Amino acid sequence: MSSTARVSIIIPAWNLWQMTAACLRSLAEHTQNENVEVVVVDNGSTDATATELEPLGNALFGADFCRVRLFDNLGFAKGCNAGAKASSGDLLLFLNNDTTMTPGWLPPLRHALEQPRVGAVGPLLLYPSGTVQHCGIYFTPFMAVGHLYEGFPAGHTAPRKKHPLQAITGAAMLLRKSVFMDCGGFYEEYRNGFEDMDICCELRARGHKLVVAGSSVVIHHTSQTPGRFDHNTFNGELLMRRHGKNLRPDLHMLAALDGYQLEMGPDLDLWLALPEAREAARTEDFDARPQNEEACRNLLEQEPLWRSGWYRLMDMLEARGDLHEALLCATRCAMFFGDTDSRERLLALTSKVEGPESAASLRVALGPPATATGAEEKSSASKVRVQQARRAAYARGDGMLAEIFNQWLLRYGGA
Repeated sequence: MSSTARVSIIIPAWNLWQMTAACLRSLAEHTQNENVEVVVVDNGSTDATATELEPLGNALFGADFCRVRLFDNLGFAKGCNAGAKASSGDLLLFLNNDTTMTPGWLPPLRHALEQPRVGAVGPLLLYPSGTVQHCGIYFTPFMAVGHLYEGFPAGHTAPRKKHPLQAITGAAMLLRKSVFMDCGGFYEEYRNGFEDMDICCELRARGHKLVVAGSSVVIHHTSQTPGRFDHNTFNGELLMRRHGKNLRPDLHMLAALDGYQLEMGPDLDLWLALPEAREAARTEDFDARPQNEEACRNLLEQEPLWRSGWYRLMDMLEARGDLHEALLCATRCAMFFGDTDSRERLLALTSKVEGPESAASLRVALGPPATATGAEEKSSASKVRVQQARRAAYARGDGMLAEIFNQWLLRYGGA
């Protein structure tokens, strides 16, 4: 496949005209001298998209712009499939309208797709804040899904490394049109979600690999469409019915490849952490030096899973009276870690900054306290769930995950 092959950029849109317009202008700025066409599928928009899309598209891209107008909102899958049918390129790039490009974002995607067996490739997606939004999709020990290294600093090495992925997001995904059609396009029974994971399963079933090209960066403003997550339960169950036998938990393995470990709390909350020896070594090294906020921040940019570093920074900020900044620090720490200490620090600072009522509401959101009987029932149900998952891990030959469950049972399950 030539590195100059025509790329059809397919953007499904439903209202949110200003966001679509910003996406198109960004594409025009950052695809100069690239062989692309832009296909926007208007999913029955009722805002300015209906009247402003075509004039702006034509002004920016001329004959390389195509508008596909649907008179009802048919959802992501049907919209993207309609755009693929209307496209003329050998390559298809499915792109959310809540994205903006950065310089040189497309060539690394082209290059990655030229590698043997690669079926689909996506860019590194960043939040506007500069932290990681997506560098691959993971599956937890209980088969929930999430974005690997979400919230990490953009410059960290781990999000830019290649990982053996089972799925990548459809927010920005490049693949060959022939391969997309061979997979049957996006499966249309999903309700605005999980279509990307389904086609990733189809690709892997055909022997293709999935890649995130860390040198390609796209800014993702994320999930602006109303009702984006309303059907997650339905979609998740449909994915498991269609492809569950070919999917496996992989968060623990992906983390281990980068020197991290998966931790699981008493309520089966999951988070990644540094191994104990690495955590202790970083803390001892920092504590042996004069305490310095800037140095602590720099070290956390290098290693955001240094939990004691977040605690040290919170303490320094609180000591000089900057409680608002300390609360922001505690919030980010709690995003990474689900342990009791991190949550209690967040609650204490919330109470100091926003008042006891806000802290009480946050405690309920994090997990309301249970009665003694309720706590016992919850603990028993968690134990059964872990035992079932451990048996499944042993059956798959996943000794690493089985050991994580063993350690949980020893610590929390009375086993």
